[in-house]
Amino acid sequence: MHAVYTYLLILTKLISLCFIHWSGKTNRVLIGTGSCRFLLFILLSFFVSMSMTLVENSFRCKHGSSYQTSLWLTEVGVKPLPQFTMLDCTDRPVLQAIFLNSNCFEHLIRLLQNCKVTLPCVITNEVEEVFKERIGYAHIYEVLKSLGQPSRELLEELMNMAVEGDHMAVGILGISNVQPLLLLIQWLPELESHELQIFISNWLRRICCIDRQSRATCVNANMVIRIIETLNSHSVLHCTCAENLIALLGSLGSQSMGSEELLQLVRLLRPEEPRGAHPYVVPVMRALLAMARKQGLASALQYFNLHHSMAGIALPAIHRWPGSAFSFNAWLCLDQDRVEPGTMGKSGKRKQLYSFFTGSGMGFEAFITCSGVLVVAVCTKREYATVMLPDHCFFDSLWHNITIVHVPGKRPFGQSLVYIYVNGQQKISAPLRFPAMNESFTSCCIGSAGQRTTTPPPSQIPDPPFSSPVMPHRTSLGGILAPGAWGGVLGKPEFITKMISAGTQDSEWGCPTSLEGQLGSVIIFHEALQPSQVKALYLAGPNCLTPWKSQEAEVADLPSKVLLHYTPKACRNPICLDLSANLLHGRLTGNKVVNWDIKDMINCIGGMNVLFPLLEQISFLGAQMPEKSEGEALPPELVTPVEGDWVVLLLLLFCSAEARLEKNIVATFILMIKHFIQGHQVNQENLIHSHGVATLGALLQKVPSILMDVNVLMAVQLLIEQVSVEKNMQLLQQMYHHLLFDFSIWNSGDFPFRIGHIQYLSTIIKDSRRLFRKKYGVQFLLDTLRIYYGYDLLHSSPTPDQLFLLLFEPGNADILYALLLHQRYSDSDNELIQLLTDILLCIMWKGIEKSDDDAWIERGQVFSALTKLGMSNELLRPSDEIKLNLLEKMLEWSVTDNRDSKALPTHAENAFKLLLIVQGFLQAEGLINSNLWTEKVCAMAAAKLNTLLQTKVIESQPEACYLLGKLEGILSRSIEEKTETYSFLIPLVRTLVSKVYELLFMNLHLPSLPPTNGSPSFFEDFQEYCRSDEWQVYIDKYVSRKLHDNEQMALYWKDCYEAFMVNMHKRDRERGESKLKFQEHFVEPFSRKARQENLRYNSMLKQLSSQHTATLRQWRATGLPKLRPVHWKLSNVENFSRMRLKLVQNYNFNSHQDASDLRDNLGKVLLLDLSLSPLRQEKSQGKEGRADVYENPLDEESQKEKLILSEDCELITVIDVIPGRLEVTTQHIYFFDGSIEKEEGVGFDFKWHLSQIREIHLRRYNLRRSALEIFLTDQTNYFLNFNKEVWVRNKVYSRILSLRSPNISGTRSPQELFKASGLMQKWVNREISNFDYLIQLNTMAGRTYNDLAQYPVFPWILRDYTSEELDLNNPAVFRDLSKPIGVVNEKNAKTVKEKYENFEDPLGMIDKFHYGTHYSNAAGVMHYLIRVEPFTTLHIQLQSGRFDCADRQFHSIPATWQALMDNPNDVKELIPEFFYFPEFLENQNGFNLGQLQMSKEVVNDVVLPKWAHSPEDFIYKHRKALESEYVSAHLHEWIDLIFGYKQRGPAAVEALNVFYYCTYEGAVDLDALTDEKERKALEGMINNFGQTPCQLLKEPHPQRLSAEEVVQRLTKSDTSTLNLFQHLTELKSFFIEVDVDGVPIVKAVVPRNQSRSFISQGSPEILVTTSLNCVIGTHGWLPYDKNISNYFTFIKDTTVTNPKTQRSMSGPFAPGLEITSKLFAVSHDAKLLFSGGHWDNSIRVTSLTKGKLMGQHIRHMDIVTCLAIDHCGIHLISGSRDTTCMIWQIVHQGGVPVGLAPKPLQILYGHTDEVSSVGISTELDMAVSGSRVSTFLLVFFLPLLNETQTISGNALHLYSVNGKYLRSETLKEEVSDLCVTGEYIVMGSLQGFLSIRDLYSLSLSISPLAMRLPIHCISVTKEYSHILVGLEDGKLIIVGVGKPAEMRSGQLSRKLWGSSKRLSQISAGETEYNTQDSK
Repeated sequence: MHAVYTYLLILTKLISLCFIHWSGKTNRVLIGTGSCRFLLFILLSFFVSMSMTLVENSFRCKHGSSYQTSLWLTEVGVKPLPQFTMLDCTDRPVLQAIFLNSNCFEHLIRLLQNCKVTLPCVITNEVEEVFKERIGYAHIYEVLKSLGQPSRELLEELMNMAVEGDHMAVGILGISNVQPLLLLIQWLPELESHELQIFISNWLRRICCIDRQSRATCVNANMVIRIIETLNSHSVLHCTCAENLIALLGSLGSQSMGSEELLQLVRLLRPEEPRGAHPYVVPVMRALLAMARKQGLASALQYFNLHHSMAGIALPAIHRWPGSAFSFNAWLCLDQDRVEPGTMGKSGKRKQLYSFFTGSGMGFEAFITCSGVLVVAVCTKREYATVMLPDHCFFDSLWHNITIVHVPGKRPFGQSLVYIYVNGQQKISAPLRFPAMNESFTSCCIGSAGQRTTTPPPSQIPDPPFSSPVMPHRTSLGGILAPGAWGGVLGKPEFITKMISAGTQDSEWGCPTSLEGQLGSVIIFHEALQPSQVKALYLAGPNCLTPWKSQEAEVADLPSKVLLHYTPKACRNPICLDLSANLLHGRLTGNKVVNWDIKDMINCIGGMNVLFPLLEQISFLGAQMPEKSEGEALPPELVTPVEGDWVVLLLLLFCSAEARLEKNIVATFILMIKHFIQGHQVNQENLIHSHGVATLGALLQKVPSILMDVNVLMAVQLLIEQVSVEKNMQLLQQMYHHLLFDFSIWNSGDFPFRIGHIQYLSTIIKDSRRLFRKKYGVQFLLDTLRIYYGYDLLHSSPTPDQLFLLLFEPGNADILYALLLHQRYSDSDNELIQLLTDILLCIMWKGIEKSDDDAWIERGQVFSALTKLGMSNELLRPSDEIKLNLLEKMLEWSVTDNRDSKALPTHAENAFKLLLIVQGFLQAEGLINSNLWTEKVCAMAAAKLNTLLQTKVIESQPEACYLLGKLEGILSRSIEEKTETYSFLIPLVRTLVSKVYELLFMNLHLPSLPPTNGSPSFFEDFQEYCRSDEWQVYIDKYVSRKLHDNEQMALYWKDCYEAFMVNMHKRDRERGESKLKFQEHFVEPFSRKARQENLRYNSMLKQLSSQHTATLRQWRATGLPKLRPVHWKLSNVENFSRMRLKLVQNYNFNSHQDASDLRDNLGKVLLLDLSLSPLRQEKSQGKEGRADVYENPLDEESQKEKLILSEDCELITVIDVIPGRLEVTTQHIYFFDGSIEKEEGVGFDFKWHLSQIREIHLRRYNLRRSALEIFLTDQTNYFLNFNKEVWVRNKVYSRILSLRSPNISGTRSPQELFKASGLMQKWVNREISNFDYLIQLNTMAGRTYNDLAQYPVFPWILRDYTSEELDLNNPAVFRDLSKPIGVVNEKNAKTVKEKYENFEDPLGMIDKFHYGTHYSNAAGVMHYLIRVEPFTTLHIQLQSGRFDCADRQFHSIPATWQALMDNPNDVKELIPEFFYFPEFLENQNGFNLGQLQMSKEVVNDVVLPKWAHSPEDFIYKHRKALESEYVSAHLHEWIDLIFGYKQRGPAAVEALNVFYYCTYEGAVDLDALTDEKERKALEGMINNFGQTPCQLLKEPHPQRLSAEEVVQRLTKSDTSTLNLFQHLTELKSFFIEVDVDGVPIVKAVVPRNQSRSFISQGSPEILVTTSLNCVIGTHGWLPYDKNISNYFTFIKDTTVTNPKTQRSMSGPFAPGLEITSKLFAVSHDAKLLFSGGHWDNSIRVTSLTKGKLMGQHIRHMDIVTCLAIDHCGIHLISGSRDTTCMIWQIVHQGGVPVGLAPKPLQILYGHTDEVSSVGISTELDMAVSGSRVSTFLLVFFLPLLNETQTISGNALHLYSVNGKYLRSETLKEEVSDLCVTGEYIVMGSLQGFLSIRDLYSLSLSISPLAMRLPIHCISVTKEYSHILVGLEDGKLIIVGVGKPAEMRSGQLSRKLWGSSKRLSQISAGETEYNTQDSK
């Protein structure tokens, strides 16, 4: 050993000398690569671990021997040394110690720093921790990086370090040290060589993804975060390297992806440009798809890692086995050993699954052999019996569910059996001994080697019993008894059962070791499990936290059979919580591994919506989309299957089916959505409630058409089919609506894409016609055709036939006709003329059968009609052209008729008459229009006449002369003009001459006539002959004399014309009559229908557009904060003092610059769109979103709704009047929006549960008693106006009262309501504040925030706005409240009085008045609130589209007051916002309000009084002034003016308090006006002038008591509580021992709305406590009795200290969790306790009266860390370690809370760490949450700001409700609990101090009370009478106003609450607690 040590020192010195020599000389080849490898191997030899380690394992297993090792060294460049025999040294641990003690690490690092040769060191597991501690990988990385760019060899050596061998053999070696790989990933951006980047990234991907073990190792080392950090340097990474890293990320993410990792990955993809795309968006999307697409069978996300040989779970002793059997159920996963399997023999090891042994060595055992076979054993005193499960190897890296059931024999000598189940199926049953269970099991462990059994001496080993083949149970599998080897190698055994002597099992089966694998949840039962129960446990899966919570009957009785239940989720090293009632908590040796499923984690960072920016970036990529390479078609880890080959094969088939679609990145995104929702109910619900499907549809519309192909369609089809399989009908309907039937997505692609979509639609519609017909029926399809395909509708041949089929659908003919009317086709004119011509021809020729003169006169009327039309109209074609066309066709039809074999005589007569007409027409018209003589006419006429002449026998000389004369005339002109007509007519001449040659004696008169029979030159000869004298004389002398004149035809045309005119007049008369009928029966109904259709169609288009806009706006709103400024508007939510405090983000912000330009005369005066579209969203905010909150599923199940009444009404809001319909049922009130253009496509529909109605008031609207205002328990209110008679309003009111009479008073008039409320006396007695009294007076007098004309009115209370300081003790600073504001200035009183006295109305209609304006009207409200939307827009509308000039705007409070004093006509009082809303004084939206004319001062924020330093300071001091003593003493005088007896009558005249007549109720009667214009004008006047409130009092209002008088009254009262905040100097503390064991109380509270109260029934209230040990106490609490010195009585719950009757919360809390008050919340009626912090992530609901578990709600992904209930008792908010908050509805039944809704209403995201505290305000629609990150507390204002505020340090910080920082106060102590009550903050600290601070200044109100012990919880009782403080020692401290103990307890012997108990028997808590600081 000494020699070795000396050798090491010499070697180190040699190396140092070499390096020094090399670094100092010019010879740079002294130390080369071989020497480096030599040094490396020397170090390797000393870093080898104690067992079979790196060198021997990797070298000898690979190369066999030391000689082969030397050969390998030679191959890699290291020369072998003869001294390398020290590798075989048996004391290598000593050498390692010498190495470490010699500081060789430090020497090595120093050498590396001093030289330029880069050299890695190889570190094995045993010395890795030492290396981390001494050097650290970060340091070695910095050293290596400082040496410059690395060589490839160095990088390979680092990879060799990771596998402790050759990295190419990673499949055999696996990853031994992951740190070098992390170092390589970190180094990648520093590598300048892209080739090296690609090389390293390729090998990293291969090494880390080789198998499940490697992935798990990398995941546990946080490699995912390291990869994402590297990817952030995308500018220096080669794209291939980045893609390899992202593919590696996808593989590791499929193993585990935590919320922080996923958040960083999403943040990685933020584009640099607003409309740009990140370069990694495509590969990351594919990686996300790989993560969501789970590979392999189900795997446990959390498990016990028992790889170490000493790992396992040790159990406490089980002293008595509760049952009669033994059942074991567990999930496990075993990997194949890295070493090659050898012969196990007797020296192998058995991997223990469990062992339960008694002190004498008897018990149960199960283990896995080295060949992966399960063996179940029972050990008795003499023998060790085993049953083996053959043919099943568990070394497959898959998760299996194993169940082993031992059943004893039922009879004394009955056979005991064992049943073995794998994955829910019984594999074997065999006889096996059952040990005696009467001893204690003292040695119990799971997955652990436990106590190794020692082999006894041979003399004590009994002879083994005869082992014969035992026939298995008949239910066992066949073939298991096949002969095979029994031993180490896997084979079929000869026997499945075997018995050996007890104590020899180690020599037979090998020494026990740990499971050396992963173990999931373990359940052990003390009774036998049935097969159905085993199946149910398997089907629950490895990640099911509560396997018997299902509704199946098989598992209902399992909890009673559980002995112990361990799950990794309920384990915190080293404690394993036993989840059974036996509390057998185990101790874990090893570690718990937590993996996260990305499908779960997506819900921790924002839900499914966080994925949609990826799709938006794709749309920006467009055509530059990189296509997926074929090599990436499959996930990288599936390329080389190494585990579970058959599973991988199935996955390959599955993945390849989708891989084709993944070539399209849009399809990839849709597939990603599909896999995220597959089998994940939470993600499906998230997609529904976040409007994810609508967002997906809207974003798909933006995708470039080049990316929309058939792959996208197929992906959508797969998505929809997946939703169908999930049977989520709501999600499926959204998919249909927003994806499949949204044609705007599908009409942009190519033809196969579009036709494929239509075909898919057709397929699904055919399957469910009835389902689709209602929503997507014919009407929908016609609208779709009209929108998207209208232009192409009639241009395809099959369309008309298909459209014709549509006409059979009822009502669709009109719609289709309207659709066709919009099309104009200019190319159809010719077709139209041709059609009309054919119709006329058919009527003329076929329609008139006869051939007499009357028939031809009827035919001739058609030509007369055409002539007349042509004279008076411009026809599409000339009339003579149409006539010619008719004649041509008539000739054709005539020829056809005469050729017919059945031709009648009339046909010939018609032909003759037709010829005469043609001749007459051509002669008459042809002379006028020579264009008629076309070649076609001539040719056709000649041909027809030739045919007629050939067939006709001419016997009459006149006829022959007529024909010859007419032809001769045409021929002569043709010859003279040399036209082609001659050639057409010469055949006629030849025929005619031959026919009449003898008849006309041509042989005598024309001897020179050319022969007609066959003469070839007749054409030329006759042309010459026509010019001869012989022919001319003949024609003149013989032919012309016998021609008839044209008089006959002229008479014919005259008769035709006259008949036409007569008939035309007759037809005109008939047409007029017919037109009237047609107009009445056809045109008007159709026009009406067309208008309705157009309205419907346009409304549908607007609705689609608004839906799309709303979706995009919501999408933008949920996205990242943009660079553009955020703008705000006032929300309509109120707190319980009716203050509208909250601003919400205005997504439709308008700067109104055009209104500013118009004011300054810079803009063009245009017709402004004064619609309220920018304000529309105000309507839905806070109301539409809450509509579904109040559904009561329990009520709806128990009772069917019945409609009570239905009435038309209007919903009145500040910005609009919405027509609609109100329906009242037995359970709900519904309002249905009747607007034609519904808001955002959704409308203004509401649903309110009757139990949520708090108040209902009769209201006026436009001075008509026609309205109702409904107030709900969540502080929302709705103003409904009924335009019909007043009795309709009263009927609705009465019906609602009858349904909700217990909650609502039935008085009608405001006076009665005010009197019955008792408010006046409360105010007089100072029980309510001045502000609350004024706001309630306004409410009862009909003032409402919903109607600007009736806005609440508040008084000016100050007159001093110029002093530097405001002295509220000086009466001179206050305004005179006894006078109207118009005459506060005495100088104005005389003017006002004279105006009244001198006024006379000539008509006698207008009464005298003091003021022509009113103190409260719409213009005045807008004047004050001009800086806040929506009032800015309303102001601009009132001013005709422009801002009012700056001098008339509200720009200064002092200036406004001065204007009131100077101008008696300005009498505006204030609005409530002056006392609570500082934001209205600031121009937060940056409106251009102009500048003052005189000073040119720009109007921006309101100028404040000098005594106000900020808007918040002004509001604070103004509110203080309102509550001051002066105002309290004089406010009743102002109330008399506005609401009281001085409002009207003589008292009003005397007080100078009379206003314009139309401001008073009853002065005008709108219902009496029939003229609509007059009515509208009067309504405008009412709105303009304002309305006087209802008169509440007709006698003087009493004055308020002074503070001193109130104190005197309270001291005399025995039942009134004292407000401790008004007596802070008189506080005393008393203590109560709630638990004698001193267990700390972590929650103590008196719920505020208990049904029984001391005042009403004389019974005590309940004070609820919860202790650290989960014990619940419900104590009696009485705070009122002043006969006791401490003023309260506490009646302790006796069950708290009695173990038999204790009520405890069910289920253990998460181990290691700090139990605080934030984990508990109590319902306001003290019936339910809500608790978090449980191990299974649940929120549990426990009945306080029964102490039983009422509900268990698991939706968070990690432990619930805090709870809070809102003031209304409607909602619960929960915060969790998963960084989310959830809002739950508390379900009420009969007004009593009974539990939580099964699903959260809303999930709030944004934190990056565990949520530590939450708060919720339903009335303000707001939630607040905080999370602790190191020393920072992140506070959320959601949905208010939608961003985080970072608060640092140990301090108290104050923010406004709108997130504005106000002030801070540094704290010396650490706050443990905090409570805000009224205007005070009560805090407790771990240092034991109770502090009370002012809410606004944060200063201490009194000195802290020293409780001397850490404070666990704080609460204030509802009457502000006491503070309850829970201390660490279990005491409950009660702090209140006390007095000296002057009475003895014996004097308190009166009976209490009608009980026989005396006060002496009751713990009155009189023991005073000393709170003086010990200092």
